[in-house]
Amino acid sequence: MSIIPRYISISQAIRDAINAGRLETGQVLTEEPLARHFDASRTTIRKALAELHTTQLITRFDGRGFLVGSDSSAPPRRDSIERALFDSKTSGTIPRAVSNTDQMLPVLREELIRALPFGPLQINEVRLTDRFSVSRSVVRDMLSQLRSSGIVEKSERSKWVLPVLTALDVRNHYQLRILLEPVALAEAAPRIEKSHIDSALAFAKELSSQEAEPSAAALSELENALHVQALSGCTNTHLLKVLQKSRLVLAINEMFRLLLGRSPAAGRLIQEHISVLEALARNDTANAASLLELHLQEARERTCRRLQTLSVLPSPKLPGYLTQGTVSINQTALLKEK
Repeated sequence: MSIIPRYISISQAIRDAINAGRLETGQVLTEEPLARHFDASRTTIRKALAELHTTQLITRFDGRGFLVGSDSSAPPRRDSIERALFDSKTSGTIPRAVSNTDQMLPVLREELIRALPFGPLQINEVRLTDRFSVSRSVVRDMLSQLRSSGIVEKSERSKWVLPVLTALDVRNHYQLRILLEPVALAEAAPRIEKSHIDSALAFAKELSSQEAEPSAAALSELENALHVQALSGCTNTHLLKVLQKSRLVLAINEMFRLLLGRSPAAGRLIQEHISVLEALARNDTANAASLLELHLQEARERTCRRLQTLSVLPSPKLPGYLTQGTVSINQTALLKEK
């Protein structure tokens, strides 16, 4: 998966503002206000300005920063750049600064999921800012979102880490889900939009009817519709917080699909989802909760069996922002824990 370099998207935003006349000839552009506006590192802004200077949209002058235009003798203007750099295509009265955080998060998520079997791993925030050319605040926001999915954790020293993966942990997570998810579903059922049930059921049946094996993204979307979105209507926030910490198993299943390029028993998983969704569509909440429990029990056994494949996976070249933790994963121990 690839992304547009951050400095390119920023240089394009500035170029658009210049071409539209919102940034006028002679306007002074300096690193600090631009870094603050785009919530980016000064290194990234420096590269974006260099890109614009190469195309002669801005020029150096006898002062700090650059002038808009190619005339270095133009009278410097030091007007506020905030409104000029807002995305003019945004509707509504509140302007929005151009950002590609939504594009970066899926890339970071996939990189971390692929590294799950090789934890525990520590995440270096500084190197991560360099990887995506963003500020520390953006990095922390992305990691916080991934924490809600159980993919990353914070250590006792408040360091971001990728947790160690063991069969015992997986079984413990599933035990929590088996006990609590049916309760959460029963609580949420009256508040689940009929349109959500209908669309999730139609999607599951579409996957079931396909001859080709469903993609990893499609199966992840299917699981998210039932195990995250449908349960969000549960009013017991304490219960949902506990379940949130056990979403790591969803990431583990996604990890297998990414690393192995396929999902064994995908047909059974889809049919189990269809059974739960059909019960919800009939307003048969008790049966839906019971079928969800059976599905989770089956999923637990499938996931634990798949852990055996980790013993034959070669260690990949990890992204530079990941460093090995104090305890290396022991594949032999994983097999013994099964």
